[in-house]
Amino acid sequence: MTAVVGILNKQAVAIAADSAVTIGGANGRKIFNRANKVFTLSKYHPVGVMLYNSASFMSTPWETIIKVYRKQLADKSFPTVKAYQEDFINFLRTKNFYSNENDQRQFLFGFANTLINELVKEIINENRHLIDAPTPENKAQILIQLGVKADAYVLKFNTENNYCDDFIAYTFEDFELFIAPVYQNLLDQNFTVNGYIINQELQGKLKQFIYVYLKTKEIFTNYTGLIFTGFGEDEIYPSLIPTNISMAIGSRLRFYIDENKAASITNDNNGAICPFAQTDVIDTILTGIAPKLDETYLLNFETYFKKYNEAILNIIADSNPELTAQLQGIDIKELVIEYASKNLETKQSEYIHPLMNAVSSLSKEDLAEMAESLIYLTYLKRRITFAEESVGGPVDVAIISKGDGFIWIKRKHYFKPELNQYFFDNYFNSK
Repeated sequence: MTAVVGILNKQAVAIAADSAVTIGGANGRKIFNRANKVFTLSKYHPVGVMLYNSASFMSTPWETIIKVYRKQLADKSFPTVKAYQEDFINFLRTKNFYSNENDQRQFLFGFANTLINELVKEIINENRHLIDAPTPENKAQILIQLGVKADAYVLKFNTENNYCDDFIAYTFEDFELFIAPVYQNLLDQNFTVNGYIINQELQGKLKQFIYVYLKTKEIFTNYTGLIFTGFGEDEIYPSLIPTNISMAIGSRLRFYIDENKAASITNDNNGAICPFAQTDVIDTILTGIAPKLDETYLLNFETYFKKYNEAILNIIADSNPELTAQLQGIDIKELVIEYASKNLETKQSEYIHPLMNAVSSLSKEDLAEMAESLIYLTYLKRRITFAEESVGGPVDVAIISKGDGFIWIKRKHYFKPELNQYFFDNYFNSK
């Protein structure tokens, strides 16, 4: 896991990231603290990129891809950060970083396997009694429930129509053709070995489920968050564009811009703090309350409001049936939503807006210090509790400004700079 943050105002954008990377294997998980997550996207212009979650794109390290792109970009510039992001995506489409069709199918197999496993877990959690007594009748009922659940997801995703750009025109027939060589193995691995026989109808439903999930924008399955930030040639203020990308099918890239986390500084928006990955500590500072505690308060409010309502109903049920019916018709969900909305207004007025006003006036040095501190506080919480130390290592910090460009404030090296002066001498020569 990781923690990265971008802090923007009219002067600059400060970006910071920890160095922890978690590697999973047959014997468990291990955390290393030497990963690079902050990069210059151009050697000549004020734009950079951060990454979190997966450190590679279909087995190719993102660090390699970014530096190959940077070499190809050379001293070329674009009018906006969005144009840099679009050029990078087009670059990915033209390069074979996602290997051949067989490798793509293996990644699709892993993607589909994750979805099937989670779908089965949902069925098991909702039908524990059927699993505990694995009779032929109960197994048949499990498969029926599996089809119902798959249909529900297909309907939900088709209704939302929230698809990744490259997959809007991707047909089910093309998907069927592509997944065909590995689909039976997927079914055998998840069902046949456990004594479940999947008929043609259910096979089709599961295939449709995988297809619509593949097209849909989501963060449930494995992906990389690429955060493009800085200044375009025509931009006087910075912007930040988070892009989630997971894999490729043919020449189609499964990516989308996370609009909810994007930020642009304007005359109406003078400051922004944009955390990614493990955001709990930063969100606590932003909103004045830990996210999990906030959720607990909402749940407790709903639970005890229901109990209060039930207690009143028990008292008046016999003496006033008409009033009892009216109380039973109260929509508690609506009250909980209104309660949450009022809490959000308080967070905005008492915590978020004052903090953003302060950020808008910070100097470049203060922006860098704040970005580093937010990452360090996230690490410190992991360090002093029994949570896994999945944020740690040196914190890399950089400032990007319109006039000075990309400036490193703190940066770890895997080599000693004093022994490798030629690296710095040749930095701009090796376009």
